[in-house]
Amino acid sequence: MVCPIPKMAAPGSAADAADGFQLVTSKTRRKRRENRPRLATAYRRHAHHGGEEESVDLAKLEKNILASKEELRCSEFFSTVKDIFRHVRRRDWECVYVPGTQSSLCQNCDCEDLKRESLPCLQCVDSAERTEGMKGFVESAAVTRSLQGFDDIVCYGLGRFSGCVTARYQLGFLLLLRDVLKVPGSCFVYDPLFSPGEEQLLEKLGFQHIQKNEEGKRPVNKRTLFYMPHCGKPLYNNLLWSNWGPRLSNLAVLGNSLSNMALRCTSQELEKAAFYIHSILDYTKEFPLPNNFHFLDIFNDTSLHLFPVTDRSPPPSLWQQAAEPVYDLDWQEEIITNCDK
Repeated sequence: MVCPIPKMAAPGSAADAADGFQLVTSKTRRKRRENRPRLATAYRRHAHHGGEEESVDLAKLEKNILASKEELRCSEFFSTVKDIFRHVRRRDWECVYVPGTQSSLCQNCDCEDLKRESLPCLQCVDSAERTEGMKGFVESAAVTRSLQGFDDIVCYGLGRFSGCVTARYQLGFLLLLRDVLKVPGSCFVYDPLFSPGEEQLLEKLGFQHIQKNEEGKRPVNKRTLFYMPHCGKPLYNNLLWSNWGPRLSNLAVLGNSLSNMALRCTSQELEKAAFYIHSILDYTKEFPLPNNFHFLDIFNDTSLHLFPVTDRSPPPSLWQQAAEPVYDLDWQEEIITNCDK
């Protein structure tokens, strides 16, 4: 990895239980197999009732979502997130700031946004330090493309935000990202547990609802930010597979830390069950988001990932493996598939 990331706690709070795509921690293989039918059963029950399990006051729900958005807008957490995106787009790798890892102050320039947030700007960083920090870095076409603006946003895994506070804040965060990044294209959303009322509200908020369960297998031909809060490993693995090859430079993934996924299981287990995650780790640049929002279980273990961005180009042999992923029972519980209908 280009950037070593400290191990963080895995999500798993009670508030996250309503989310459709969750990172699942296992206690024993037997227990995981026993619990496997729960997601499919919940999905079928949801579909049988037409997706609407209870009446929802959409006006009140919209008000709560917008309140979450404004609360996030004023937070230190989102100030840092904005600067991570800003510095990444400037190729200013060494100035990406995460509280607790850097404390430099900007006192000598007119970059007011960064000065207010106590961050160094590109003009204030000594060029010799930048050169040293980037020594050996390959300014390839893939790198340049990875740092351009985004044309679209795709979001998987919000879950039932009508009944889950965590999901409402994650949706408020998505609204802020769309505003700040000024994405000219569409913002697509999908979760198999969305109710008709939630889909209606999402359309009112300007999102496009994906009509089928893609299982994360969405190839893209233009710069796309995938926002995948606390999704299971198969979704990330499927997304990488569907864009496997040099066109991975079209993707940026904001979701669970891939490096932390690798820390939580053996290399052999990850390679067998999530080959594409395992294979791309050495060619990924990862920027961890701070976990300093006052609800610590909402954005924990979250990173921005760029592919393939490293000081060396991936060998052509890396792209030769392109078989569609298949998951055994131990991993299938982390994703709702079309077969669960």
